[in-house]
Amino acid sequence: MTAYSFRCDTISVYIPEKYGYLAFTLAWLVPWLFFYWRRKDLRKEMIAMSFLIAVLGLFSEYLWWTKDWWHPQTITGTTIGLEDALLGFGSGGIAAVFYEEVFKKRIYKYRSKGHTKGMVLLVVTFFLAMSGLFYFFHLTSFATTTISFILVSAIVIFLRKDLFLDAIFTGFCAALGAIPIYLLLQYLSPGFIEHTWTWSSLSGIRFLGIPIEDIIFYFLGGIFISPLYLYWKSEKLRKPAEVKHSKKEKRG
Repeated sequence: MTAYSFRCDTISVYIPEKYGYLAFTLAWLVPWLFFYWRRKDLRKEMIAMSFLIAVLGLFSEYLWWTKDWWHPQTITGTTIGLEDALLGFGSGGIAAVFYEEVFKKRIYKYRSKGHTKGMVLLVVTFFLAMSGLFYFFHLTSFATTTISFILVSAIVIFLRKDLFLDAIFTGFCAALGAIPIYLLLQYLSPGFIEHTWTWSSLSGIRFLGIPIEDIIFYFLGGIFISPLYLYWKSEKLRKPAEVKHSKKEKRG
């Protein structure tokens, strides 16, 4: 199969469906690298959340999402692969710091102890909710993910009401940001979406050819990911000027 074809005035690129998922995941690493380069102060948060969401994503793909949502081809031909880890790594890191980058916020610690036990409980709650709804109540993986995202996000925002705007803004931007990546995928690998998603388990509603479930997923996923690190580490957000003012007050 020819991957590249050339014309006299344009370059037409075609990616075989086997590599469509890899191309999709690599596209998420472009903004990730930009944020990592631009915000040295957020690198620790990006790395931590990237690895956490990568691990959660691998388990979720294997246990739930590939059962009835989609079945992307991996370069290794296995149910889950490198692509799943890259997708969680890239999207997780971006969602964690997007609000801070857009509004030029800085992180500061407001209490010495973090909420490591609380964070573990949130992860456990997510897995228990997903497993119970999917395997015992026999809901679709989309429905179980939607409910589980809302449940955990509601708990975090209840505990940290100051992160509500951060979460909602990130959710909207994650959904909007995913759209051009899907459109690029459709252009480079035209049959990928049609042949990869399990349409019998989905609503069939599409926006610009994108399954509406995926747009909802990124919206709720952004809300889910965005406040986790700040809750975990007991940190808050301020603008740089506010941080400087606070330091002057302490010195005074």
